[in-house]
Amino acid sequence: MHAEIVMIGTELLLGEIVDTNANLLATMLRDIGLDLYYKTTVGDNEARILEVLNSALDRSDVVITSGGLGPTVDDITRQAVATATGRKLVYSTELEAQIAERFRNFGREMADNNKRQAYIPKGAMPLPNPVGTAPCFLSEDVNGRGFIISLPGVPRELEYMMKNSVVPLLIERMGGVKVMKVRVLRTCAVGESNIDRAIGDLMIKKNPTVGLAAHAGQTDVRITTKADTENEANALIAPMEAELRKRLGVAIYGVGKETVPEVVGHLLAENKIKLGVVDTLTDGQLTRELTEAGFGDLIVANLHPLDLQEALQTLNLDDSATLEDDKSMLAAKVAQKITPTDGVGLAMIGPFANQSTFIALHGPGELRLSELGRNYQDTGYVRRWLVIQGFDRIRRAVLGQLTSPVDWN
Repeated sequence: MHAEIVMIGTELLLGEIVDTNANLLATMLRDIGLDLYYKTTVGDNEARILEVLNSALDRSDVVITSGGLGPTVDDITRQAVATATGRKLVYSTELEAQIAERFRNFGREMADNNKRQAYIPKGAMPLPNPVGTAPCFLSEDVNGRGFIISLPGVPRELEYMMKNSVVPLLIERMGGVKVMKVRVLRTCAVGESNIDRAIGDLMIKKNPTVGLAAHAGQTDVRITTKADTENEANALIAPMEAELRKRLGVAIYGVGKETVPEVVGHLLAENKIKLGVVDTLTDGQLTRELTEAGFGDLIVANLHPLDLQEALQTLNLDDSATLEDDKSMLAAKVAQKITPTDGVGLAMIGPFANQSTFIALHGPGELRLSELGRNYQDTGYVRRWLVIQGFDRIRRAVLGQLTSPVDWN
């Protein structure tokens, strides 16, 4: 059994509001182990809504709609659902009485246009909505393709209906809750395409499944499984995680919600290693993130002028070299100069005349140098990428694995 959701409202397509309902629905379906295969957003047009609903019924057992159940002319979900499921739209005096009662509870009289909300597909199951005026319903397709559950677009009402009516109903029809478990292995300084080459054959497995999510300088590897119990789910995830760790090795820096600054900070603290940094590329973003993670006391030297010449003058270093190789050695000298006793020195310097940038790391006990790239552009994405590269060099140095393939990206 699998589901899809259809979000209805032209305002969603115009970007006038953020669609928080889709996230809520996806999360609640995941928590009961009901697979969600598709999400579609469609405007307030009956023909297009009908087209989307028919496609949904052709491929999914459960279709959940959000929006279009109000009293206005453009609230046309009811008619579209009735047509899609092969039913007539009929007027329910019982629903009219329920709507009128809700208005009385609000201290108001029901307007004539609210009577539109008393229409429902013939034979549909009403789902009472005690927190709003829009009746909800479940309409089975007469041809056996599945069923549609129509819910309000008001987030507060939708959440109430899901928790109190829809989720219990779905669990009953599923024959019980399934356990869907997700474990995320977080990697850094390894490009998505390289991760794919290393584990691509594992990404076609059925249960558990493996997927990737790329960020600046980072790639998350997501393991997802579904089982009858949590123990069974854990038993499915464990061998897959072991194989992923075997293939990706030190590229994996953490799991779940662990961040790179947190992991690096703990490594430095546990090994009693201090840090010195010269950063002319990101205005000190790396050290700021380390400080925000609670490890600012580990930074004993922190130089991040926007101008490279200023950094060299402060360190009493000469930038008389003109060859690119000499520029790389200059980065190495900066890293050595900034290294605390029994600590780690990191230099991220540039851009030089040809927009090249370099990173050098010194200690514990070795020097590692590499060119970060050319055609440097000072953007938020590039800064984030540079910060991750810096953190990863520090992490690998402390772990004694700088000889591992850092430059995969």
